[in-house]
Amino acid sequence: MKKTELLFNIISIPVDAIMLLLAGIVSFYLREHFTHFVGPILYNLDLHQFLLVIEKIIPALILIFALLGLYNLRGTRKFWQELGKIIVGESLGLLLVILLFFFNQSIFPSRFIILATWGLGILFVFSGRSLLRYIQKILFQKNIGLHKLVVVNGYAAHTSVIEQVFKNKNYGYEVSQELEYNENIFTRLEELYEQNKMDEILQANPLISDEENLKLVQFARSRGLNFSFVPNLFEVQRNAVDMLSLKGIPVIALKNTPLDGWGAVAKRILDVLASAVCLIITSPVFLMVALAIKIDSRGKVIYSAQRGGCGRDFRFYKFRSMYSHLSVGEDYGGEQAETIRRQLWKNNDRGGVEGPFLKIKHDPRVTRVGRFLRKTKLDEIPQFWNVLKGDMSMVGPRAHVLDEVEKYRNRYRRMFSINPGIFGMSQIAQVSWPDLPFEEEIKLNTYYIENWSLWLDVKVLVKSFYLIVFGSKSREDY
Repeated sequence: MKKTELLFNIISIPVDAIMLLLAGIVSFYLREHFTHFVGPILYNLDLHQFLLVIEKIIPALILIFALLGLYNLRGTRKFWQELGKIIVGESLGLLLVILLFFFNQSIFPSRFIILATWGLGILFVFSGRSLLRYIQKILFQKNIGLHKLVVVNGYAAHTSVIEQVFKNKNYGYEVSQELEYNENIFTRLEELYEQNKMDEILQANPLISDEENLKLVQFARSRGLNFSFVPNLFEVQRNAVDMLSLKGIPVIALKNTPLDGWGAVAKRILDVLASAVCLIITSPVFLMVALAIKIDSRGKVIYSAQRGGCGRDFRFYKFRSMYSHLSVGEDYGGEQAETIRRQLWKNNDRGGVEGPFLKIKHDPRVTRVGRFLRKTKLDEIPQFWNVLKGDMSMVGPRAHVLDEVEKYRNRYRRMFSINPGIFGMSQIAQVSWPDLPFEEEIKLNTYYIENWSLWLDVKVLVKSFYLIVFGSKSREDY
């Protein structure tokens, strides 16, 4: 741990305590001075008595925060994960107060103060931590507190994750060296270690063998360095295993997916509720977008086509973002559009001619309104209807064009074991990494399928909506 991290860990404890104290005091005065909203005061409680109770509860909350891992202020921690832990910690504190109140009702004669302190505590603590995070990022930009990272590419493999993540100082890293895995690598690593130019090692090539990985792990552990690596597809699935015993013989079974059984039921309920709400909320936008498309170019407002789904293909809907005569499909440009599409494939930005699907920068088929719709994701609004129908899910792998799907359906049939989604882990990754390699997309989708939970769906949805509304838009014009 860096000295600056230790300092932020220490500072965060009194900051959390102060925020909790402020939340309690504000709740107390709200109860005192807003009786016309809250109701008349039935029991008198002076501020001194209140503070005596608060000072006993705050240490318990700090302990709960510590047990939840909230005192690890690395730049790489997740925004929503931290908020979730604060909510859980505050809620456990609320349960503790309710339990104490059950045995001694004189502790807190006001239920409003209890609930207000809980709500304001979440807000204040998160605000205090956001301030610390902001200060920490300023220090990162000044090269203070950065973790010195050595990246092992392996056989000169190009790894875009380095450029997209670890060279962004906001994550708390400084790439001090990029090395190829060869017979001299450990000599070079030892030199960097002796020169104090290395805190962590990232092995970024999934093709490196287990034996070579093990040597790197042993080097890192023997010197107290952190080690991480980019897994291959099989390793992504290793964390979803069951230990079985057949007549005393241990057997490791890879789990199918938590989406079997009740998981599928819970996911479908979330899909129906979320898609219905989104359709209602976006209905005014629907009309404005439809009008803009009509004014900008001739043709249908809604583009529909077949897409590859779970066990069957389905008719997919979205706002038309291309010129109608250049859109693929019998109801649109027909053979002319298909011919142009085949020509554009020669300039495919995701894998070239042999790539699994087509992605073109500055696509000439896209209209002026279409470019705006794609950047803002407004073209995907009609897909909420696909979710409500059951063809798609709110969260899942991306739905691709049929002839593109046929290029990889058999090899990656796992991607078709669940419904495709409007949002997903690969879709989030492409916000900051527009040229996300297809293999990386498959890894993210595999991880999602193997590790699905209702909470994971909620996190993906919250982060997706946050990026759409507040996130910086990609400079790449796809």
